Amino acid sequence: MSDYIIGGWTQNPTNTAPNSFAVTQYGMITNLPDLTSGTSTSPGWSPRRVKAPQNPGTVMWTYGGGGALPDKMPKTPQELDAIVDATLDNQWGGVDFDDESNMNVENIIDVMTKLKSANKQTSYTFLAGWDYNNPQSSNAGKATNLKVEAIAKAGVADRFCLMCYAASMWNMNTIIANVGPALDRTLALGAPAKSIILALTRRGLNQENLNYFIEQVTSRSLGGLFIWDYTALSPNYLKTIESELLQTQQ
Repeated sequence: MSDYIIGGWTQNPTNTAPNSFAVTQYGMITNLPDLTSGTSTSPGWSPRRVKAPQNPGTVMWTYGGGGALPDKMPKTPQELDAIVDATLDNQWGGVDFDDESNMNVENIIDVMTKLKSANKQTSYTFLAGWDYNNPQSSNAGKATNLKVEAIAKAGVADRFCLMCYAASMWNMNTIIANVGPALDRTLALGAPAKSIILALTRRGLNQENLNYFIEQVTSRSLGGLFIWDYTALSPNYLKTIESELLQTQQ
């Protein structure tokens, strides 16, 4: 068995995942009060109504993401219960919390605790760039540091997924300046190495930046590598990821 896992995110619950994926995360549930994709005026699919797709590995849904509204969610006990109920009622394997909307960390920890007690998996996904690496100069970065530390201390997250990209992959100078420091910071905040997942996007991916991410995973013995929008990933890059990370360890 490999020491690493691979997985990814997709926005369509009808999409299947490669057999090599240990985790598939369906989103993005950005209409947070109603637990749907889209917005309150133009809602899309909901884990409340859609049963977990039959994929290999663990199948999760993602609460949050870019454009999620409103901020500081979840807020009420009813909203926490709705997250748990949607997961249990429709046989989802767990919930990924993609915090791009200043979520309420105390309530995230609370709902993660409830999910773990039901034998469901949890993950905390966050932007791990300049802001995160410079909390003394960024209020958003300081907040993320405090959340990662609190969730790590609570011991309720199976994975911490570090988004080290923007609309497309960062250039190599930005990658080199931020990826290593973000990993060092996450470890220092208490996340176990095997719980740390590097996340990349297929947009702007090339052999150089892919090799760099893979080397960071293997040299630091991290948990693995996840891909945003994996259905559009080049088959050759998927083969590279599989061959480098899923080789049987001796």
